[in-house]
Amino acid sequence: MKAETREYILGERNATRDEFILSRESTGNAEYVSVSLPGYDEPIYALWTKKPQKKKATQATGEIVKPKHTGGKRPYIMLMQDQDDAINQLSLDAAGLVFKLLAGGFVEWNTGRIIDRRTKKPLTIKMIHTRYKLGVSRTKKLMKELTEAKIIKYDRKKRSYFFNTKLARKGAGSNAD
Repeated sequence: MKAETREYILGERNATRDEFILSRESTGNAEYVSVSLPGYDEPIYALWTKKPQKKKATQATGEIVKPKHTGGKRPYIMLMQDQDDAINQLSLDAAGLVFKLLAGGFVEWNTGRIIDRRTKKPLTIKMIHTRYKLGVSRTKKLMKELTEAKIIKYDRKKRSYFFNTKLARKGAGSNAD
């Protein structure tokens, strides 16, 4: 071993130039990486790392699906302040329905689609009026008010309502509270 390399390993030098061997061994979703010098059996540096996960694409649409979890952190919803005019013009019932949909976890955040949490099917007017014990005409009136305010929109082709993601976003906070 060169004297310069030995001094670097001992912390007496900040940098050195030498030949070295990089090796990698893969096992499942982790790999063992080591750095060693030629002619020495023991590596001078070794660590285990996780392999980066590839993003999965859905077969039907080809779009990348983001993970649904928040990494163990508590989820939160951000309402964008520059969009407060849309909320201010709503009736109290319509604003309450927006809050129920957001806080209840009925928004699929990567697409903005409003879904039933258990079945993952698009939430319909009938499902909404049954879940919140509203009349059919009142539910239609609230949904119309939300579509006119451009908070939600209905896509006829996909037969589902979509939430305006410029109004609110999902995030993950700390566990301490």
